[in-house]
Amino acid sequence: MKKRINTKSKGRRAVSKLRTLLESKGFITDTVEKTGKFIKIKDLFSLFDLIAVKGQIHVYIQVTSTRPHVHKNYQKWANLHASEYVWIEQWVMIAYKGWKRFKYYPSGKKEVEVIPF
Repeated sequence: MKKRINTKSKGRRAVSKLRTLLESKGFITDTVEKTGKFIKIKDLFSLFDLIAVKGQIHVYIQVTSTRPHVHKNYQKWANLHASEYVWIEQWVMIAYKGWKRFKYYPSGKKEVEVIPF
């Protein structure tokens, strides 16, 4: 029988690891995800789990484990709000290997970077 993984704890672990990584790079981070039995919308603007700030740079981040969410929603948000100082990113934790970072630009361009642990 296949062992079931607690997805909530797996998600918290991914957010915690990413916060540690960003803080080691000088960012101030905070989790904006709300949890609770009666809360329907859990992410900021239904898209983001974390906000990271370093100087004038503000990074809105969605953290996932295993696979990314649909890119269309993040690209739409980036087209409206991303700039030199406002970054829209999605980080995917690849089990035991590292991170895959998707950065969305207002021009419609998407940059993908793999960051090992």
